[in-house]
Amino acid sequence: MTLKDMERQHSDRKLSGKDKARNMSIKYKIASMTVVVALIPIVLLTVLMLIFYNRAIMQRAEKQIEENIRIMSDRITSVLKNGELCSNNLTIEFSNFYNERIMKQVTRDARITSQLSQSLLIYNGISSIVFIDSEGRFYSSDPKLEDIKDKIMASEYISYLKDMGGKTVMMDQAENIMNRDDKEIVTMGKHVINIVTGSPIGYLFVNMDKDYLIESSQSEISYYFLYDTLGNCISESDSKEQFYSDTDFLNGLIESPKELLKYGGETYLMAKDTIDEFKWTVVGITNLNKFNVTGKDLRFILLTTGSISVVLLLLSVVFSTNIITRPLKILHDGAQQIAEGDMSYRFRFKTRDEIGRLGRIFNYMTQRNLELLNQVDEEAKKKREYELALIQEQVKPHFLYNTLDIIIMLIEMNRSKEAARVTQKLANYYKNSLSGSEEIVSIEREIQITRDYLDLQTMRYGDKFKYDFDIPKELFVINIPKMTLQPLVENAIYHGLKYKEDWGKITITGQKNGDIIKLYVTDDGVGIDPEKLISMQGNLKRNEIPEDADRKHFGVYSVDHRLRLYFGDEFGLSVDSQKNQGTTFTIKIPDVSEKR
Repeated sequence: MTLKDMERQHSDRKLSGKDKARNMSIKYKIASMTVVVALIPIVLLTVLMLIFYNRAIMQRAEKQIEENIRIMSDRITSVLKNGELCSNNLTIEFSNFYNERIMKQVTRDARITSQLSQSLLIYNGISSIVFIDSEGRFYSSDPKLEDIKDKIMASEYISYLKDMGGKTVMMDQAENIMNRDDKEIVTMGKHVINIVTGSPIGYLFVNMDKDYLIESSQSEISYYFLYDTLGNCISESDSKEQFYSDTDFLNGLIESPKELLKYGGETYLMAKDTIDEFKWTVVGITNLNKFNVTGKDLRFILLTTGSISVVLLLLSVVFSTNIITRPLKILHDGAQQIAEGDMSYRFRFKTRDEIGRLGRIFNYMTQRNLELLNQVDEEAKKKREYELALIQEQVKPHFLYNTLDIIIMLIEMNRSKEAARVTQKLANYYKNSLSGSEEIVSIEREIQITRDYLDLQTMRYGDKFKYDFDIPKELFVINIPKMTLQPLVENAIYHGLKYKEDWGKITITGQKNGDIIKLYVTDDGVGIDPEKLISMQGNLKRNEIPEDADRKHFGVYSVDHRLRLYFGDEFGLSVDSQKNQGTTFTIKIPDVSEKR
């Protein structure tokens, strides 16, 4: 039975007048109650607004100060975004300069200086730019800053930017070392990271005049202040009002949640606007006394309408509880019972409003869920096969890229004959590893694939390592996922033997203990740092492939993931290592000689 059939059965019954009222749509029930509740306060509010017409003056004051603050916020945001955009564009340009290894330092210095000068012309509001490269070279668009370059290079700004990960950040303005008597500035800093290599290039400081950030917009009744992320007043409009000498009052403006403030017998309307991207705040206050508004009228309106609204709201809640919320409570409890697994529960609403229809929809959904359970179980069985195929497709290009790197390096070293031999070996390797559509192979064939790979690598690192296989022939018929040994051997070469000064060795061994087969890939390379070893062991235990920098060991994690997908979570990969002594990966698989 479909949902429409269920609805049709309920619509065939004749309804009495009482039933028709009960079946009224919820939106009409709420609308009827809202009219009754809202009519009296609306009429009363209209009468009070006619009496207290000067309420309009208050609204005009709010609009004026909010509009002025918005204009000032847009201006400040534009200037600060220019500073951020300037730092990002300079990072790109400087990366290009430092990536051109054939460029002479004199040429690089000239291009950096020229780029700083051009940026001042392009980006409005920037007064000067300072760049200090990683070798201590100092560049500045303002010659006067050359006189304090030692203080800048030794300042806390440098150490602070090291931990920012290349982000453009606002520097502490309280003690800005680049301030001068004739010019106070706001500084944005950035740890410049090479966008290609990821290595640090230096430190960039973009300076903007405080006077340019905020211009005087005050009138005889309005005053404006700009605060940084620490609540420090960076700039303020020019006025002789008494509160400008009251530090506590000025510091309290940014923290005050009130819209109306009292000071010196005067009432002020306050508004704020936060510059979200930089966490700065613009605060404005308007003297309401000079608008001839006492505030008594506003308080009277709020008190009167608020009291009446509360009384009517309480009455409305009492009726709404029985009319609306009770069936919603039944719907909530029933839905929770279904969610807990009781698929036999059914709602029995007699009404045809939204709640009654929703109850019948829940009944229909519950029945459909029962029908879909078997289908979900069948799809879950296929999921493991799909994941296995996906992981293996990721491993294949992973090896190909590394092998092509070998060929490219030999060509760059003018070892064309060896490059040709490696290319031929690569062709032979893929002929062996990709022949056939099976993803599970015998250990004997896996050994041959790995041996082909090692032959390729010894052609590159002929003076670096040797290898040996010591696996009993009785294990040759055991099944194992294709490309299990090769990623571990590759990991041993690139992360173990590559950094060893003398000869190294890779040993692949195996043994059988009852129904368990264990294969060992051992190298005598530099080993793994204890901290990284603990992280790797934890990831393997949790069957996680990390997405951070540790993905350089993707081949290792993919081997563990594929073993678990095929044989179960009790099997997989483990690792043990001693610093400067070597690393051993242990493969644990069941004694299976027939493909699943």
